[in-house]
Amino acid sequence: MRWLRSIVKGVLVVLVLFFFLFPVYWLVTMAFKKSEEWFTWPPTFWPSSFTLGNFLGLEGGFFGSVTTAIATITPYLRNSIVVALFVALLSTVISALAAYSISRFKVGGMQLVSWIISVRMLPPIASALPLYVIFSRLGLINTWWALILSHLVITTPFGTWILITFFNEIPKELDEAAFVDGAGIWQSFFTVILPLASPGLAAVATLAFIQSWGEFLLSLVLTTGKEAQTLPLYLGRFITGWRIAWGPLSAAGLVTMLPVVVFSLLAQRYLVRGLTFGAVKG
Repeated sequence: MRWLRSIVKGVLVVLVLFFFLFPVYWLVTMAFKKSEEWFTWPPTFWPSSFTLGNFLGLEGGFFGSVTTAIATITPYLRNSIVVALFVALLSTVISALAAYSISRFKVGGMQLVSWIISVRMLPPIASALPLYVIFSRLGLINTWWALILSHLVITTPFGTWILITFFNEIPKELDEAAFVDGAGIWQSFFTVILPLASPGLAAVATLAFIQSWGEFLLSLVLTTGKEAQTLPLYLGRFITGWRIAWGPLSAAGLVTMLPVVVFSLLAQRYLVRGLTFGAVKG
């Protein structure tokens, strides 16, 4: 029976890996296929010849040139990087301050904690229209700040919830020892608690970056041009009423995917530590 369980487990692992990795494989190979292979049936699982035309707008005949060239991706890539980095930074700072006050000083009690979690469950569409009205009155429509502030509504509650658990696992005796040595609340927070919570801070920053990077709905509602639109909106230009430009869409998707993959790999060690901290006691 042991060998049967091993076989079943191996098959399940292969199926799960195939389910998650095959779309990535297909995206990468499609990005380098010529236009003749975009719609072939049965599909070709490996390009007959590799091309960079999908990145340069040279594939697709009439449908190529301006529409399928990703040479215009630069402003959208810049917007995504700026917005995601600011969201990651501000979300981490706000979450750390809120979580520390709740964990150490019980500000708001469990009611505040429950409210923070309930905000995390709010669908983005429920806040999109009110935010549009507010930002239009403030003249922030089609600006980075409209996206940054709206993304903070989504990312900050989750970050606060993670860091509350993190700070609860750090002994309060460390704060008390710092107070005995003459440190104030802020000095104790910055010099004692934050260094110990660095894995949690990295986890919050990484998750906020990823969520902001892939957010589509708020960007669609709050931006109108390339001055502030991000990559998820840019990808939509390759889907038209005539057909889908799979090659350029895959090429743009590959460019969109790489920064967040690199960022996640760099923070992977801290991310795993941050998400598993406090999961096992004793």
